[in-house]
Amino acid sequence: MKQSDMAIGAGSLRAVDRRPHEFLWRRLSGFAALSDQERSMVRQSCAAPGEVRAGVELYVEGEPLAKPGALLAGWACRLRMLSDGRRQIFDFLLPGDLFGHPLGAAPVATTSAVTLTPVSIAGTGCLWEMAREPDRFPGLACAWAVAQARQEACLLDHVVRLGRQTAYERIAHLLVELGHRLDEIGFPLGSFVPMPLTQEVMADALGLSVVHVNRTLQQLKRERLIETRAASVRLIEPRALAEIADFRPPRRLPVSG
Repeated sequence: MKQSDMAIGAGSLRAVDRRPHEFLWRRLSGFAALSDQERSMVRQSCAAPGEVRAGVELYVEGEPLAKPGALLAGWACRLRMLSDGRRQIFDFLLPGDLFGHPLGAAPVATTSAVTLTPVSIAGTGCLWEMAREPDRFPGLACAWAVAQARQEACLLDHVVRLGRQTAYERIAHLLVELGHRLDEIGFPLGSFVPMPLTQEVMADALGLSVVHVNRTLQQLKRERLIETRAASVRLIEPRALAEIADFRPPRRLPVSG
């Protein structure tokens, strides 16, 4: 499998998302029931998205988190660079994910966030302020809390991946995790889904060499656990992959409205 075999252009992502707020609404509604007013504010916050090319830093480690936002289309990642140019990717930002939200009085970024594809983003400062008023906006407040808890859970899963799992288990776990997260925003689990991850990016996330990633992906394809086509990935046997990786899917709420 070539590195480009697991990449998809931003145009394909945007073709699915015909309403700018769709992925963000699906993500937040999956975490908590939103009122009509809260859903209206989500739509308004996404009315004029900004476009950012691939390879751009959304925020930088050590700098103040001044502009919270949400990814409306495209993919990004959170990472830390080492002095010799190596990097460790901590997690991936998918359409509908929040980023750069302050958690303290004078917060600074503990990682950098970099776009992996061209992306559309929306400022969510207004939604963030609403989420801090649970009496007035209980849906948004709950959704924000769940989003933060989910991110922490994914980071703990990542620690387990890196510290205790084999290469085979690591790649299976990452693919299943991403499959479930994409399913939450409208890409059905078990179907072909966009996954713009080169083997180099996967290697930097999983602490493996590119050669090892390539061999493991080939093994998963030979075993008919995954399939690639037109730079998309299909989890043929998501349950089997979950068993291999000891993956524990998060609980989710039904999307209403």
